[in-house]
Amino acid sequence: MDVTKLTALSESGWQLAPQAGMRVPAVILRNARLVAEMDDKVLEQIVNVARLPGIVGAAYVMPDAHWGYGFPIGGVAAFDPEAGGVISAGGVGFDISCGVRTLLTHLRREEIVRVQRDLADNLFRNIPAGVGSTGKIVLDSGQVDSMLEGGVRWALSQGFGESVDLERIEEKGQRLALLRRRRALTDCV
Repeated sequence: MDVTKLTALSESGWQLAPQAGMRVPAVILRNARLVAEMDDKVLEQIVNVARLPGIVGAAYVMPDAHWGYGFPIGGVAAFDPEAGGVISAGGVGFDISCGVRTLLTHLRREEIVRVQRDLADNLFRNIPAGVGSTGKIVLDSGQVDSMLEGGVRWALSQGFGESVDLERIEEKGQRLALLRRRRALTDCV
């Protein structure tokens, strides 16, 4: 993406001022190098979001964003229904487990800053990201079904995480199981 189209707000914040029908600015939360590597479609999509009725404040692009269907994946916006705001299916997302996850630690900022480059390198090396990437966990189709049905509880049973994680995850990490139960109930009616 051409960074010269944007105005720097900070080292990791960039803005495209409203233009061509945009109701609010588009804000990209990334450093200059990552913005330059970002697909132009992300900017095109967030500009379209900034044109939607009732949008409040700005249309945002999170650091992990990539182009999607309507909204960019990692796009965020708020809408005021009193001002003609909309609900957009594209704003909810279409892919599974794509997004930013907050991890809590007892570390202080000063402790992380000292090792941040090594930490980022290790995270990149150990966390699969992007289409076609592979991880250390290999599952057959039955195990995949169990994982999808069990959600986070399955992950905990395999030693991936702690029970406190359930309290920090929407629907306690059981979204697919809940959707299947709802479908089953609907099919019975």
